[in-house]
Amino acid sequence: MTEEKCELCAEYSSLKKSHLMPKSIYKAITRTFHPHDSAPVWASKSQQSAYYSNSQVTKRLLCGACEDRFSRHGEKYVVGKCMKNAQAFELKRILDSSSPSIHLNGSSYFAPKDILKLNSEKFMYFAASIVWRVTAADWSNDDIASLSNALPDHFKEQLEQYLLKKAEFPRDIYITVCVDGDVDPVPIMSLPSGDIEENMHISFFIPGIKFNVFFGAEADQELSSNLSRLGINMIYMYRSFRESCEFQQMRGLLGSELSPKGKLAKQLGRS
Repeated sequence: MTEEKCELCAEYSSLKKSHLMPKSIYKAITRTFHPHDSAPVWASKSQQSAYYSNSQVTKRLLCGACEDRFSRHGEKYVVGKCMKNAQAFELKRILDSSSPSIHLNGSSYFAPKDILKLNSEKFMYFAASIVWRVTAADWSNDDIASLSNALPDHFKEQLEQYLLKKAEFPRDIYITVCVDGDVDPVPIMSLPSGDIEENMHISFFIPGIKFNVFFGAEADQELSSNLSRLGINMIYMYRSFRESCEFQQMRGLLGSELSPKGKLAKQLGRS
């Protein structure tokens, strides 16, 4: 079998079919549908369409050791804490029983030390692994093409050293973990999106959780200043996903710019 160079550790090996967004998240999404064998709705701005699909964004990218590294240090733990349904949302349950210590501009936020039952290091590692994946290679997907190889070498090298457990989490990268506080949470998963060139920011959803990753103090000066003052790189907060700009944009796209296809079009009476 042909050996190729692993994008992360640079060792030559038989590379695995790596997923941009973990395969286990797709399973979590489909379990929120009835019947349970339904596929998620895939909304693609580049294709200007929305349809049911079990397709996943994959690429031969990592060796087996690095795939296992990503799973052990972040993915398995974080996916276990995301929303499975409105009654099974472990991260929200943990936040509900914790007390926030950060109070700014009328809002309250949780520092990692406020949530002793949570392994925040695994959340940081998971977020780092996703933004590294989407920026380190070309995934042959038009919706995320602008992020391919977009991260400056300074940040890319720092992330690689951290993901390989050769360095601490970079001091000039900041993460917010937004938890859907609605009574009826929305099971969204999204591919990473953002603007590295202008805003130095990438965000993505997994069910019940939105991650925002900011590169450099200038990306969000208020956030970086407050987190640096507290000596942390990550905070947790409640947000209503239904009221968020992203969700309203998604609804707007589905209602106007994206054409439903196949089974979805029939269900909406637009076939």
